[in-house]
Amino acid sequence: MKSKRHITRNNKTLKQKINKYICKKKDICCDNEFDRNLVIEDIFTLYREIAEYYFEKDEYLSYINNDFIKFIGYKIDLERNKDKEGVMLFENINRKMSLNKKVDKMKIIKVLNEVPLYYLLSFLGSAYYTHKRQKEVLEKLKEEEKQ
Repeated sequence: MKSKRHITRNNKTLKQKINKYICKKKDICCDNEFDRNLVIEDIFTLYREIAEYYFEKDEYLSYINNDFIKFIGYKIDLERNKDKEGVMLFENINRKMSLNKKVDKMKIIKVLNEVPLYYLLSFLGSAYYTHKRQKEVLEKLKEEEKQ
C-alpha cells in the first residue's frame, strides 16, 4: 500500500508542477525568441483599441497601467488581506509607470522591458482576450442594429 506522502506528492496538478518549475527557473524559456519591442508595440495597439471601445482613446495608457498592475492583485484586496509585499509591489510598479503622477508611455515601456517574459506575454494575452471579447460585443450589436 502506498503511503499518504507518496500519494500526495503524485497528486500535484500540472498547474502546480509548471508553476513550481518556472518559479525555480525565475522565467520561461526562450526570451531570445520574442522581440520585446514588438510585443510591447502589440500591447499598445490593442489598448488603443480597447480604450476607443469605451470612447476614451486618449486614456489608453491608464488602461495599460490599471490592467498591468492588477496581475499583482487589486490594491483594495491586497490591503484587506494585509499583504504588505503585494501592496508595496503594486505601488512600486504604479510609481515606475508614472511621471509627475501621470502615466507616461516611456515609463511604461521601461517597466514592460524589465518584467519577466512570462509576465509580459501573460499581459499581451490578457490584452488580446479583452480586445477580442469587445470586438465580439461590437459585432453582435451591429448585427442587432441591422435587424
